[in-house]
Amino acid sequence: MDDLLRTEDFGALAYYCEQEELKAMGGVASAQVYSTLLGVYLLQNELDHAKLLWQRIPESMKQDSREIGELWEIGKRLWRRDFSAVYELAKNPEWPPYLESIVSGLVAKLRERLLILVGKAYTTIRVPDLCTLLGQSEAEIKQMSVERSWDFDDQRNVILPKPIKVLEGELLQEHKERLQKLTDIISFLEN
Repeated sequence: MDDLLRTEDFGALAYYCEQEELKAMGGVASAQVYSTLLGVYLLQNELDHAKLLWQRIPESMKQDSREIGELWEIGKRLWRRDFSAVYELAKNPEWPPYLESIVSGLVAKLRERLLILVGKAYTTIRVPDLCTLLGQSEAEIKQMSVERSWDFDDQRNVILPKPIKVLEGELLQEHKERLQKLTDIISFLEN
């Protein structure tokens, strides 16, 4: 698991944790396996998987493991699309080392998804609104707009986003991964 965390291969990490859960004595894995898997599901925006995992984690483990509870709080905020709360909860300085890269990756992917949506949906957006949406300061938002070649209107304090082009290869890879996961689930259910 450490190698997968180090390389940030979150798809393989989810698979590893799922296998660990299946192999666990009595069907109950360790708190580290559950918290890692819950974090990866949230990072991959697989909220349905995260909710189902939460439901099958034993109550005693939910109460004993601070990390599992805190990750689920993030999951609930993602369900409600309360992104500012997600950023606040993710700032927790006490994440164990094995969850640090997962939580920071979750925040980075969330911001990237939101930026893609902003680029598609808005012709102008107020800087304070974008700050709230992305959980960043005005200076960080202005820097990000420069990096993305988005125009900034100082007089109206708005950003004029442009659609972000997602590389076809990235989309294709994401679809392949989801199809493979679906195939694995169906195969598991049939056998």
